[in-house]
Amino acid sequence: KTPSFHVNSARQIYHCFGCGAGGDVFKFLMEYEGVDFSTAARMLAERAGIRVTWSDADPREGAEKDQLLKLHEEVALAFHRNLLEKPNAEKARQCLRSRDLDTQTAKDFLIGYAPPGRDTIARWGQKKGYPAALLEQAGLVVRTEQGDTYDRFRDRLMFPIRNELGRVVAFSGRILEKSDKLAKYVNSPETPGFRKGRILYARDRAKRHILDAKTAILCEGQIDVIRCHVAGVNTAVAAQGT
Repeated sequence: KTPSFHVNSARQIYHCFGCGAGGDVFKFLMEYEGVDFSTAARMLAERAGIRVTWSDADPREGAEKDQLLKLHEEVALAFHRNLLEKPNAEKARQCLRSRDLDTQTAKDFLIGYAPPGRDTIARWGQKKGYPAALLEQAGLVVRTEQGDTYDRFRDRLMFPIRNELGRVVAFSGRILEKSDKLAKYVNSPETPGFRKGRILYARDRAKRHILDAKTAILCEGQIDVIRCHVAGVNTAVAAQGT
């Protein structure tokens, strides 16, 4: 109601004379986003393009996570381009239209399409310079007992799973046609950057609204969450698995 919030750029601190809150940029993010210090540091580093390392962490583990994040981001964009541009993705686009999800919503949530080939991702990874072992570690390809590999996600509508910083860390692929032989959803396995018990779908989009409302709506699946957000119910999230 009054101009009581002040930022001192010289001292790099803020203070609100109305409620008494104050501190530095880390404290501001911790209070505003409802996160701990390490998460606030990661969020700020992400914005500034700075790589954060922790003194008690194995640097190889950090580099591994960075590689996985970069890989997932690029694969998500490739799946998304497939959905928007490829002729063989028409049935995926029809599936979205049947749920009243338009192109803009697909762009907002980076929804994609995985083509039906057995080695599409493997060939894509080879072209991009990603080692086969990294694709396997990310769960994008599966190795058989005979030693060959195949794409985990084939002919499916793809939903990127983001962490609280908004980075893609996994995928959930939905079948396009009913089948007694195929699972309705296929999900990424756990990796160094993805622990399904610690991530809620759309939490990155919903967390500010959840903090304000002090409540959340827990849905069963990704499409349910997206429909809620389209309708303006921005506190909707979903668990990874039921």
